[in-house]
Amino acid sequence: MPQTAEASTAPLPPHTVRPTAVAGFLLVHVAAVVGVAVLGFSWKGVALCVASYTLRMFAITAGFHRYFSHRSFRLARVPQFLLALLGQTAAQKGVLWWASNHRHHHKYSDRPEDIHSPVQNGFWWSHIGWILSGLYDETDFSRIPDLAKYPELRWLNRNQYGATLIYALGLYLAFGWTGLIYGYFLSTVLLWHGTFTINSLMHLFGRRVFPTADQSRNSMLFALITMGEGWHNNHHYYPSSAAQGFRWWQVDASFYLLWLGEKIGVVKGLRRAPSLAVTQALALARSKLEVTVETSSQAMDDDPLAQLTARWEALGDAARVTAHQALADLEAARQRAAQRLDALQTDYAAALARAETAASQRLDELKAEIEKTRRELYDTLVRLVNVAESLSLSSAVPA
Repeated sequence: MPQTAEASTAPLPPHTVRPTAVAGFLLVHVAAVVGVAVLGFSWKGVALCVASYTLRMFAITAGFHRYFSHRSFRLARVPQFLLALLGQTAAQKGVLWWASNHRHHHKYSDRPEDIHSPVQNGFWWSHIGWILSGLYDETDFSRIPDLAKYPELRWLNRNQYGATLIYALGLYLAFGWTGLIYGYFLSTVLLWHGTFTINSLMHLFGRRVFPTADQSRNSMLFALITMGEGWHNNHHYYPSSAAQGFRWWQVDASFYLLWLGEKIGVVKGLRRAPSLAVTQALALARSKLEVTVETSSQAMDDDPLAQLTARWEALGDAARVTAHQALADLEAARQRAAQRLDALQTDYAAALARAETAASQRLDELKAEIEKTRRELYDTLVRLVNVAESLSLSSAVPA
């Protein structure tokens, strides 16, 4: 098994694995196979295995992946901690380590910098070799500042095996050897390989529906195995969505459970797939960009604020296709500033009508506040357009 997520290790040559990590990994497999052989077939064991697999797969897919890595919905602090704790029973290292490496994967997917790309390094390295290598044991907190601020998550990350050991002990105490072998060892082995296939097979086999910059693919079979993660090309096309199945027939069990969580009030801000027809979104945005840039260039010369607004309107749809949390935050800031500006201008117009009485001082205050708000809106638009242009360039690939 890999060492502690934040442990310091000496760099190892590429494609070299640590013998101790391989030994721990194989030991769990041997315990599962030998244990099942000794105990014999058991329907109770099968039920425990399926239940344990499903519970922890949800914690990985909805928790480690869609929540901690992509922030596609919101949780209060206590449910956030409990979801991270449950996810670490899957023995896939620490929650912050997992999210940090997954964000790195999306940034460089199938490029030379991608640490588990089968396109770059082959099936076995992307499936399990990279996690056993020792090269990536440390957690890069610079990728996850939104998560690293929580001391309880950092504590979980440091003590990555505590939850899984307690989980195994609990199964043994509750169900005896059947609980330990079927409920823990066998389900953990299946859970590992079910999760790891998304890194490996889902970049090699399946259907490519959307023109992403990587080789991500869709598969109904792996969507069933991983509670919705098999719609991997969908996910790489629109990673901020909590739903990875974009069509009614694209089964996504993790999203269904999150939807129920939203109904009972535990889950907030659950992000859906794009409201526009997803198959046409990128083409529509690109055509809009080309037309808007050409037709608005003359009208934008006089007012820098109008110029930036027009550029954002041209880039907005393309940027939303590959939405990032920072882009969403900037867009919210833009909307707040624009609403505030509208309110101030309305207030100013009303005050101007009363200027002959006692409104002169208020008019000066409103003028100053309007100019301040215009500067804030201008600064926000500058940042928003820069992010949008960057995302548009990184996602623009031939259809």
